[in-house]
Amino acid sequence: MKKPSKLYFEKSKLILSLAFLLSLSACNQSLTMEAKTDVPTPLAVKLPLSIGVHYDENFRNYTYEENSEDRQNWAIKSGTSQVDLFERVLPSMFQDISHIEDISGTLITDVDGVIVPEVEEMQFALPNETKSDLYEVWIKYKVKLLDKNGDLVADWPVTGYGKSSTEFLKSRDKGLQAAINSAFRDAGARFALTFSKIPAVCQSGATGIC
Repeated sequence: MKKPSKLYFEKSKLILSLAFLLSLSACNQSLTMEAKTDVPTPLAVKLPLSIGVHYDENFRNYTYEENSEDRQNWAIKSGTSQVDLFERVLPSMFQDISHIEDISGTLITDVDGVIVPEVEEMQFALPNETKSDLYEVWIKYKVKLLDKNGDLVADWPVTGYGKSSTEFLKSRDKGLQAAINSAFRDAGARFALTFSKIPAVCQSGATGIC
């Protein structure tokens, strides 16, 4: 039986090396992380209202997932941080806050209205994608205001944008983490500053804001 040639072994080593490098590349592209938030309490004048807040399961457990050629097996958990964001912002806006577990057609007493936030979309941009030195994050919420009967009074978008620089944050995870937190801060500030200016909220007259 003819022995394999030296060239055969060299080719085999090359194929194995390429396979190893490809596997490393796939591992480097994958991402599993849990977003953290450090949002300061907004400086806002409290409205004399008792507001309920309802976080559904989708909101509490929100995870951004993507499995594409450029972003293989991405899973960024941010549900806990989303709740933390609103838990920090809402008490700075209203006199009293209560948590409403069930909004399914039940009369809700002792509140002037109920806030229900939803995450509509999250987007990410890495430095190699934008040809810049920035990690960028966009987040879009849809916020609903319900009356005591659980009926929709108004809904409106709240967006946040955040960025961080590779100049200070060399790793992808830290860069994204900083950009996500910046987007949370921006969204929280926008929500606090614009709530009482939303035309649908004022026109409804349901909470006596305007």
